[in-house]
Amino acid sequence: MHKRLLVWLMTLAAWPCLAAEMVSGDYGVFLVGVDRNGYLTGYFERSTGRGQFSCIFFVSGKAAGSADRVNTWFPGDRDPQAVIRGVIEPVTSDRKPAVRLTLDEEHGGCWNVQRFASDPSTFALTERGSWEAVRIIAAKKAYFHDDPSRAKPRKAYLVTGDALRVFETRDGWVRAEYVGPENRRTRGWVSERDLFSAKSPSCARGAPGSTVTPHAGC
Repeated sequence: MHKRLLVWLMTLAAWPCLAAEMVSGDYGVFLVGVDRNGYLTGYFERSTGRGQFSCIFFVSGKAAGSADRVNTWFPGDRDPQAVIRGVIEPVTSDRKPAVRLTLDEEHGGCWNVQRFASDPSTFALTERGSWEAVRIIAAKKAYFHDDPSRAKPRKAYLVTGDALRVFETRDGWVRAEYVGPENRRTRGWVSERDLFSAKSPSCARGAPGSTVTPHAGC
């Protein structure tokens, strides 16, 4: 009886650690997508001072353990030297799923918004999602389509910097959702040609002067 009680107490004590896992979701100002192979993409965007200061970067890596190394960079930047490495961890906050992100150094513009190097930042899950990736709009206008086979676009479109929740990728198209102000949701197909690359600039072979180690998703 005492032995069973001891085993039960040990299991209960370890449960919060076992329960923490990296999941796709909206973590407030941090949007995260994890596919079936454990490849992680994310997008952090926050501004303060009525838009005077902003902190924006894309995240990618392999979610394979309790703490995983990731690459972070501004979506449109393809300079390997601009990539900043970090660690992302699934944690719990107030008994709710959360992620903690720590960077090796700060991104430009983030000092007045939120710091990740001097202090790890934790983001609690606000909406668990079924999307497999996060992608960012690169085009000035990226139109939604009802189906990839239909050439005529819908009237709905997105602009540079908008973040998509991607559910499927097929033949150069993504089936995705955009969540706008007041939680207005738009779904459809968007051409990959209108998106920034989800691969880190450090993935480029023979990138001159690069000291960044490519992640497993390269």
